[in-house]
Amino acid sequence: MKKISLTALLFGVFTAGSVSASPFSIEMVADNDFAIFSGTSTSINNLLYQNNANWYDQVDAVSQLTFNLAAGDNTFYVLGMGGGGDEENISGIVNGVNMTDSSVSVLMSSDLSGFLSGYPSTYYSNNPVENANYSPLLSEVQAAFSSLTWGAPVLNSTQTVIAAGGFGQGFIFSELEARLFAFEAQEVNVSVPEPSILMLLGFGLTGLALRSRRKRIA
Repeated sequence: MKKISLTALLFGVFTAGSVSASPFSIEMVADNDFAIFSGTSTSINNLLYQNNANWYDQVDAVSQLTFNLAAGDNTFYVLGMGGGGDEENISGIVNGVNMTDSSVSVLMSSDLSGFLSGYPSTYYSNNPVENANYSPLLSEVQAAFSSLTWGAPVLNSTQTVIAAGGFGQGFIFSELEARLFAFEAQEVNVSVPEPSILMLLGFGLTGLALRSRRKRIA
């Protein structure tokens, strides 16, 4: 019989139990760029989507995809990024629910642009955020998380991209800022995957392997 390494077994175990059984869709538009992360109320764990389209193509690009939450993640973090030019905003729906709906309790973070490498601090034409070519690093967003403060977002229905996006209203922020907008997955009717029996088995196997290794060393 072919032997299977513990590493390969654990990889299969964690992969099998790591995603939601209920895929969901996203439609979103930003002036100028955005990325979507998932995590918990105390951490950002995964990058779900990195936008690379200009605002007039953003909804079509993201709405053709389906997403799953990783096991244990229960919170969405939408990173709206402004490239300058007066108006900065984010609007859209997750799983058919408008994130500006009164049933969704959204919190907006303080500006984290200073934590993001290469983020423009002054406006210049065709900068990477304005062109939607900027890709924030998960590690840098995670590093910024503990330094952020949170408050109520500002609604708007008249800025150019919000009106053109067709979602009715969105959230606005100041020029050249990067802001996280956080809300719970269950508030947009996305089921939260719990760690599966397979994952718990994986943790048990890991513990057994560590104990066996300690005995050999002793």
